[in-house]
Amino acid sequence: MACANCVSGFVHSGSPVGQEVTLAGLQTYVTGDEQSSRIVIFGVDIFGWKFVNTRLLADEYAARGFRVLVPDLFDGYEFPQWALTLSGAEHPTLLQRMLKPASMLVFIPFVLRNTKPAQTAKIGALLEHVRTAHPGAKVGLAGFCWGGRYAITMNARFDATVANHPSLVQFPAELADIERPISFAVPEVDKFGAELAAETERLLKERGRDDFEVVVYQGVHHGWTIRANTADAEKKAARDKARDQAIAWFEKYLVVDAE
Repeated sequence: MACANCVSGFVHSGSPVGQEVTLAGLQTYVTGDEQSSRIVIFGVDIFGWKFVNTRLLADEYAARGFRVLVPDLFDGYEFPQWALTLSGAEHPTLLQRMLKPASMLVFIPFVLRNTKPAQTAKIGALLEHVRTAHPGAKVGLAGFCWGGRYAITMNARFDATVANHPSLVQFPAELADIERPISFAVPEVDKFGAELAAETERLLKERGRDDFEVVVYQGVHHGWTIRANTADAEKKAARDKARDQAIAWFEKYLVVDAE
């Protein structure tokens, strides 16, 4: 994944319907039925837990019967949204053109601050809290871009995961962490695109796994599941298809055992 693709896309309009609480020491946006036995944690992209696109998507999952948790994994130091606004400018001003390269300079300290061990610890703490508070529930992780990596590396700790255009994946080493059902949604052209998607399928089949799927989307950019241009009918359709792919996966695998 090129850094430029990590900060490209569009801001959506709408009013999230959930609330902000603190869980496992993490500020968290929560939405959906509090009594649901199907809980999905979002591994957010670099724009963080307050990003309206992410919250609106969480609400869409919630409307299908899930309890969704969107945690602050970056201690309030998420990537600045002005960088995303720059990428979506159809006719950028001189100032916007000057600022766009500067947005890449923000990426380096962001990566250094939010290490893999730190991210794993935060997601793990929230998962432990959920398992304790809701012992009978099934818990999934939906990861996007930055958070997509953890849908792979932390897969074994969840009941099922979905990796949407995962970034910074150590391929193929981190595929060894996959022990539970996992669904991939990737763009045809990306660092983790069609080529690695095919290799992922081959490697998982060689391990005898049949509880996975790898779906390659054409005509979309990295980050489309969160930051698509919803004013474009084709882009919105691809975004909605990936959403439905994830929801269907969780509906299939986050099933509470009958007593």
